[in-house]
Amino acid sequence: MVITKEWFTVEEAAEYLRVSKRTIYKLTKEGRLPAFRIGQERHRRFRKEDLDKVPRLADEERTAEALLKLTSKSDPVLAELWDNERDTAYDRV
Repeated sequence: MVITKEWFTVEEAAEYLRVSKRTIYKLTKEGRLPAFRIGQERHRRFRKEDLDKVPRLADEERTAEALLKLTSKSDPVLAELWDNERDTAYDRV
């Protein structure tokens, strides 16, 4: 799908990024996605250029994978947290 639009509504931005409208509102509130208010009713509009800068889910998944690769051998602080007497019940799970 080739998109040549420069400005997007909330619904169009959500479709373009393949996320929900709720996520668009959240990204806007967090300041990760600039929104422009137009008209008397202050509808939000988003520039394609700004939408393209939002980290994609694939990038976030790669970050999550990197976090999952943490081991007690690679990080001594984690080793101390993970290997203690108080949580031996979790070691059996």
